[in-house]
Amino acid sequence: MKKLFLIVVLVGFYISALAQNVDKTTNINAIELGVEKSVFGDDLYLITGDEPAYKEAPSLQYALKRKIMAGIRDASYLGNDYRKFGNFEATNITMQFYNDRLFKVQWTFRNRNSLKEIYDYLVDFYADKLGAGKEGVFDDFRQVEWEGHKNYVQVFMDNESDVTLVFEDVKVSKKVQKVLANSK
Repeated sequence: MKKLFLIVVLVGFYISALAQNVDKTTNINAIELGVEKSVFGDDLYLITGDEPAYKEAPSLQYALKRKIMAGIRDASYLGNDYRKFGNFEATNITMQFYNDRLFKVQWTFRNRNSLKEIYDYLVDFYADKLGAGKEGVFDDFRQVEWEGHKNYVQVFMDNESDVTLVFEDVKVSKKVQKVLANSK
């Protein structure tokens, strides 16, 4: 019984330590969560829903316009800063803002010839910083997640098309989900 209790306590400390590591992360690739959207200046393209892709998909356009009315803005980062990770460069950087403050960043890498190398690089780099993450391997994708009380980091690889790195404020994301659930 004492051994079981000791194991439970040690596992609890281990999980708490992992959460603290990811929660101590103040930025990824020099991007900090919580900054105002104005920090990115002219390098930010705010998605309006009037772009051709949204006009061709009315349900997506409606969902995006609903988010905008709720104070949630999706944006594409058009600049060259923040793209380089070691020898790899992100193809796209998308950002989400709530009440003009950044709460989620997503880097997408679309170099099909190097997907595994990019994935391994990012996983190894963040495992060194954040500790061991929760890994999932499936038929067509794999991922590693680090979730704390404050921050969430994920490296995701679709075996066919891309690798994605996500950095997100957990509390604001939950608030945004509630706001969206209450908006009609």
